[in-house]
Amino acid sequence: MKKIMKKVVSVVFCTAAAIQLLTGCGAKKALVGEETTQTAAGETGKKKSGKAEGETIHLKIATCVAAPKNMDKIVEQANAVLKEKLNITIEVVPLAFDGSKYNLLLTTGNDVDLIYTATWAKFQTNALDGAYLPLKEMIQKEVPELWDSIPEEDWKKCEINGEIYNIPSTSDDLIEIGFTYREDLRKKYNLPEITDIASMEAYFAGIKEYEPTMVPCSDRGGRVNEMFQLLNGWYAMSNNLAYDLKGDQGVVVYSKTDSFKKGVETAREWVENGWIDSDIISANVDSAGQFLSGKYASTISYATGEAFNLIYSPALTSNPDWEIKMVNFGAMGQRVLKKHPMHTAFGLPKASPHPVEALKFMLELRTNQELYQLLDCGILGEDYEVTDNGNYKSLNSAEHPAFTKEGMGLTGFYYSVPELSLKPEHYEFITSVYDTMRPYVVDNTIMGFPADDDSVKAEVTAVNQLISQYLNPLINGMVDDTDGGITDLNERMDQAGIEKIHETISSQAKAYTKAIKGE
Repeated sequence: MKKIMKKVVSVVFCTAAAIQLLTGCGAKKALVGEETTQTAAGETGKKKSGKAEGETIHLKIATCVAAPKNMDKIVEQANAVLKEKLNITIEVVPLAFDGSKYNLLLTTGNDVDLIYTATWAKFQTNALDGAYLPLKEMIQKEVPELWDSIPEEDWKKCEINGEIYNIPSTSDDLIEIGFTYREDLRKKYNLPEITDIASMEAYFAGIKEYEPTMVPCSDRGGRVNEMFQLLNGWYAMSNNLAYDLKGDQGVVVYSKTDSFKKGVETAREWVENGWIDSDIISANVDSAGQFLSGKYASTISYATGEAFNLIYSPALTSNPDWEIKMVNFGAMGQRVLKKHPMHTAFGLPKASPHPVEALKFMLELRTNQELYQLLDCGILGEDYEVTDNGNYKSLNSAEHPAFTKEGMGLTGFYYSVPELSLKPEHYEFITSVYDTMRPYVVDNTIMGFPADDDSVKAEVTAVNQLISQYLNPLINGMVDDTDGGITDLNERMDQAGIEKIHETISSQAKAYTKAIKGE
């Protein structure tokens, strides 16, 4: 077994599931309390008192997208609305998912008033480290309409040690990944309708036989493993832990579950059968690009909205003869998570120069349809048009590059206000999948859990090294002897102190879920 494992190189993945497995969730003790709140309030008061009568306040907002087409013109029109309403103007600072820039802004301030937050960008850890201003008292005192515009349940789910550090996103999105495939090919070769893993594998076998130049499925990093987590009711956490969403086991060491074993065995079988690539780190094209190239017949890499934006919509233009469908793994496993209000949102860096004005901007964004749709869709007639049935239709093309929906990073996936958003053309693709998912929505409280692993830092470091060196190759089908590999992994995990981490995080998770639910 050791000989086999020595042949496997460490793998670093950028998919959401792999990030959860690879990233520790350590945090310092929360810097929340009377002293912190008073300091924040005091600083705010000084900044407010320094504002001259009638002075226009300029806000800098850091987003997680690259600079979109037509950004300056759209922001200029938004500023005309904001100056009239609030005597405020904004400047958008697009960070393009650059973690180093993000951390620099949090630590240095650089006059940023608002910054995107996300659970996958270590929001809880950063909040516990004191990177953001505490907002509960400030919002309730200075901008109470903002507090009232968001359901109490969403505020409660965003609490970290009783304090609020972000303005929740009130999304109705369902976030599980699924199987996106060529329905036209399934029909052409009379393959079974896709309802479960067995019918997926029949599809793969059919593609392999009838379309030998195609790869049956694209998996760009650990998605077979995530698929089995969804099918069996597990929510992936950091440090090789998972939370039981369908039963009462709470937090477990995931590599010791039957679900993990089945995922590893399936990934290896799919690699051996030629159904997925055997070397996932050699390709430099994402799953959407692989699918749209026509060389791959399916993918398991995307949630419903992502599949719509990255595959279905582009294919309407590039490959209008294709019929594309999706079956969601959450629906298959009868366990679906709604997007958590903390998942993607906005917070105020601790050095925010104009915190009250920033909160007033967020209220305006939540309640002003003209402003929201301008920052969400761009300029009507230039970037998009509205169809006869009231849906958004992009005017972006190779001949006419234009702003595309949600491209500013201030709306939609990044900050959702569903009642103000125009639904995109062909939105029935999403609703048809969501209809199969909604009956199985389960409580999503655990997604906001701010795990504190300060007391087990040494163990976390050791475990994450094992994840990179031993676990990741297993979940991507790169190890021949799956049973031996799992046994070896878990023995090493025990030696590294996984059970100490498990005990620490499990007790915290129990206390957290009870507190949020008011038990």
